[in-house]
Amino acid sequence: MKLGHVIAAGLVLGLTTFACSDKKEDPKTKEEKAPEVPVVNSKGLKIAFYYSDSLKSGFTYYKNEDARITKKGEAFQNEMMAKQRALEQKAQNYEKYMREGTMTGADMQNLENEIMRMREQLLNQQQTRGAQLEKETNEALTVLSKKIEVAGKKYCEKYGIDVLLIHGQGGQINFINEKMNVTQSFVDFLNHEQEMMDKDLGK
Repeated sequence: MKLGHVIAAGLVLGLTTFACSDKKEDPKTKEEKAPEVPVVNSKGLKIAFYYSDSLKSGFTYYKNEDARITKKGEAFQNEMMAKQRALEQKAQNYEKYMREGTMTGADMQNLENEIMRMREQLLNQQQTRGAQLEKETNEALTVLSKKIEVAGKKYCEKYGIDVLLIHGQGGQINFINEKMNVTQSFVDFLNHEQEMMDKDLGK
């Protein structure tokens, strides 16, 4: 591009910018207003909390799901370890036959192909089934979180609680008065809700 073109383009851009900056603000822009935040409870805000770790040991559905996923994970890990050991044994046999020279070239080639097939199969299973297990775990956690969220709303509505906080390690609550602890009550409520749901589903 010639220098004259560059200067001309710069002048056009400069005039455009000046023209834009000279414009007045859009009259349609609404003026900011303070939000209308109602008083939640004229008798005083009712705040409670529960310990998140207690749900793992007290909420039956949580325990059952955790045990189910853990069992599947352990079974998958054990199966992969068994196949890994079998693969290692095949590889050791291959090296032994190579040293001793007790197998024909064709047999050695077949054994080598089998080792490669086993290694590829193991890798594929680790990836595909591992991904499936991770997906199932995430889905179970999503269902669990939704159950707790829905039950938490019903619990608060039932007992007139305005704010229900989750207290746990690594959370955002540094300190809260123990008098506001409703953990056991909430865990019992969760178990009752799950029992009612299971009955409705015919379990």
